[in-house]
Amino acid sequence: MTEIHIPSNELLAREVPLRPVALCPEVRAHYSDNLYDLWRAWEAESGDTREIPYWCVVWPGAAVMARQIIDGGIEVTGKNVLELGCGGAVAAIAAALAGARRVVANDIDPVALHLARLNAQANEVTLTLDDRDLSVAGFPGDTDLILVVEMFYEKAPSERFLPLLAEARQRGVRVVVADGERSFTPKDGVAVLAEQTVDVHDELEGRPRRHVRLLELTG
Repeated sequence: MTEIHIPSNELLAREVPLRPVALCPEVRAHYSDNLYDLWRAWEAESGDTREIPYWCVVWPGAAVMARQIIDGGIEVTGKNVLELGCGGAVAAIAAALAGARRVVANDIDPVALHLARLNAQANEVTLTLDDRDLSVAGFPGDTDLILVVEMFYEKAPSERFLPLLAEARQRGVRVVVADGERSFTPKDGVAVLAEQTVDVHDELEGRPRRHVRLLELTG
């Protein structure tokens, strides 16, 4: 098993600089325009192979969701918010900036949570970082709103979490999904809150633009 290697501050400053998020400059985050350059640099620094560093990307769904949160299209004021599979926690930070009572940023990747911590500090907000697999541990009982950004591109995690999110919805928890045309996003039992076509990294996404929809679970 490959040991965890948190990228050095020097590597992050060089390859994953802190800057405003496209579409939502009120939020600043560490992110890369070239995942592959960062990946090679991370492997060289650690002296070992590494998993694909998805944490270094602000996905189109994250930027669109953050914009909607800041503009009030997704109401978070006074709410307990959970971002599931947060990566760098752009949506979670937007929720904190927009007046959420408490924001939990959850990810099982320790490097993603390290970046989430740095991003929260840069935006002067407080996040509760959670490294548990919530498909096993379950969602915090006092959660009012669950944010899910670009999670449904792989079959296995989609099949684990969709029933749990539906159960949370039945308990009165609001569930909002940001989807950039990923394969396993739910098609039924959803309402479209907003949609926008955004420019993306052609080499990473395999196309120059993606159509992002914000979906609320209704079923």
